[in-house]
Amino acid sequence: MDDLRLMFENMPIRLVASRNIPRMETAGIFIEETETGKELIVSQWLAWELVEAGLARFADYGVSNDEWTQIHYRERFQPLGRLAPLPDRYYPRAYLTFKRLEKEAGGDSARLEGLNRLRGMYRDILESRISRIVRLASMEAKVSSTALQPEEVPIYDKMHGLVSLWRSKMRGVALG
Repeated sequence: MDDLRLMFENMPIRLVASRNIPRMETAGIFIEETETGKELIVSQWLAWELVEAGLARFADYGVSNDEWTQIHYRERFQPLGRLAPLPDRYYPRAYLTFKRLEKEAGGDSARLEGLNRLRGMYRDILESRISRIVRLASMEAKVSSTALQPEEVPIYDKMHGLVSLWRSKMRGVALG
């Protein structure tokens, strides 16, 4: 999990400069001079620093409320044997969304309640995806990795390998 969080914290994020940003360099990290209204791409952890300093705003705010609702609905009503498509970069965008909403919520109980509802939807989506991935991994036919998000491929590959190995050993029992 820490590797995943580290990966998400270092993923590239698009920002729009809110003010002129001078060229900056620190510990081998360079930010080119950027004029107000121009886009720049930096790692997420650095993006938060620029946003909190008032120098930039996010160009992409993560997963929208409409997307959450659509994804949640599709996952709940998708036939068990199929994976519903998720938007590109769903898990990194979900991470960005949760971080942004946590910071925006502060101590506001209404916002925290909304954030907790969103977390519940995310858990439902995640559990549904896990069930489907495990079910697909147990099938003899290999599933196209395009149906999976990059973060889902390792669990599918591992489960598919384990089930395939077990299946071949158990079939060997019948051969004597």
